[in-house]
Amino acid sequence: MKLHLPLIYTACLFIATVIACKKDKDPDPVTEEESAKKFVEILDDSLKGKGFGYSFAVYKKDQLIGTGVGGFYARNAEIQENKAITADTKMQIASMTKTITSAAFLKLAKKKGIKTTDKIIDYLPKTWVKGPNIELITFKDLLTHTSGIIGMTESCKNGAFTENVWYGLKLLIENGIKKENHGSSCYQNANFGLFRVLIPAINGLEFTGSDNNDAVSALNGYEEYIQKNIFEKAGVVIDGPFSNGLPTPTFGYDYPYSGEYGFDPGDFSSTTGGYGIYLTANQGVKLYAALFSPENNAVITQDIRDEIVNNGLGSYSAVMPEGKFSYHDGWWYSGIGIPNPKGFRSVWMHCPEDITVVLFTNALRNGDGLFPIRSDFYQDITSYVLWAFSKYKDPGSGKRMRQVDFHGYLEHPEPH
Repeated sequence: MKLHLPLIYTACLFIATVIACKKDKDPDPVTEEESAKKFVEILDDSLKGKGFGYSFAVYKKDQLIGTGVGGFYARNAEIQENKAITADTKMQIASMTKTITSAAFLKLAKKKGIKTTDKIIDYLPKTWVKGPNIELITFKDLLTHTSGIIGMTESCKNGAFTENVWYGLKLLIENGIKKENHGSSCYQNANFGLFRVLIPAINGLEFTGSDNNDAVSALNGYEEYIQKNIFEKAGVVIDGPFSNGLPTPTFGYDYPYSGEYGFDPGDFSSTTGGYGIYLTANQGVKLYAALFSPENNAVITQDIRDEIVNNGLGSYSAVMPEGKFSYHDGWWYSGIGIPNPKGFRSVWMHCPEDITVVLFTNALRNGDGLFPIRSDFYQDITSYVLWAFSKYKDPGSGKRMRQVDFHGYLEHPEPH
C-alpha cells in the first residue's frame, strides 16, 4: 500500500493545531484552584502555632479549596481537658449576622413589592407606642444605621441585651428619635434587631398585643424564614442557630491565654437579628459564598447582591489595587476595658477572583480586645485578610507589600 506522507503530515498538523487552540481557549480550571490554594496556605501559616483558637474556610466560586484550624474551643479550666477546634466547631459570628438579616429582608421585600425606601411604621406591632419621628424611619435607614436610633443612653453607645429583647425594641420605638439624628450614622445592633419583628410582620404574622406571645411568635417567624429561605437555599443545615455548641460550648478566651475560665456567650434566641447566630467555618463559607458569588443565585439574585454590596446594606467594602472586597466583621466580648478581655472576632469577606473566606477566632488580644495578632501590615481581623490576599497576589516582590498598612483600605476600620 502506498502511503501519502504529505496528507498524513497535514492531518497531524491540523490535529495538533486544534489541540493547541483548545488549550488556549479553555484554561485548565485545576490551575486556578491550585493557585487559590496559596491563599489558604498564607492564612494557615500565619495563624498556626500562635496559641489561640481559630478556624477558617475558603471557597473558590462554589468549591471548598481549603480550611485551617488551631487551638481549643474549650480548655481544662472548664472541662478538665482541652478540646481541639475543627472546621465543624461552632463559633459566635456576632455582627456577621447582620448580613444574613439584610439578605433575608431584601429577598422577602422583593417578593412582597416593598422598597428599601418604604417606611417601617406600618409593619411595627399596632399596640406599640410610636414615639416622635418614628414615621421617618425607612428600611434602608435601619440597614445603614442611619435611623436616628442612638441607644437607651442617647450616646450612640451600641447596645446588646437590654435594647434587643422584645421590650427593649418596643421602648426604643416608644422613645422615638430626634429629627437631627435621622440620617446620621450611628452603629446600633437594634437597627437590625428590629428586623426580628419586621420580617415576620411583612410575611403575614399578626401580633396579638400580648408581649410574651408576640415575642415568641416573632422569633419563630424570623428563624423559620432565615432557615427556609437563606440557610436551606445555600445547602446549610443548622440545628439551633442561636445556641452555643452542645454538650460542650465554645468558649472565648484572652490572648496571650491567662489560664482563666473562658467566656460562654450563651443563647441569643431573645435578642438575635443584629448578632447571635452560631456557625462553623464550613457552614459559614458555604453560606456567604452562596450569598456573594455572582455565579450562585440559589439564595439571592444578582440585583439583591448588588443592592447589599453597592449600598452597604449589612456589608462594608474595601477597594485595593487587586479589586473590590466586600465584608462584615463580628465582635463579641466580655470585659472590654480590663487588661485581658475575652471573646470572639470573626469576618466574612468576598474577594476578587470570586474567592470567599470566613475566619473565626475565639480569642481576643490583651488591651484592646481585637484580633489576637497584629503587624505593620494589619491591625485587626479585616485588614489581616486583606494583607493575606495581597500577599497571595504579590508574594513579596512588589514594593507595596512592604509599605502598606492594609487597615487604611477599610471603608469602616472600627470593629463591629
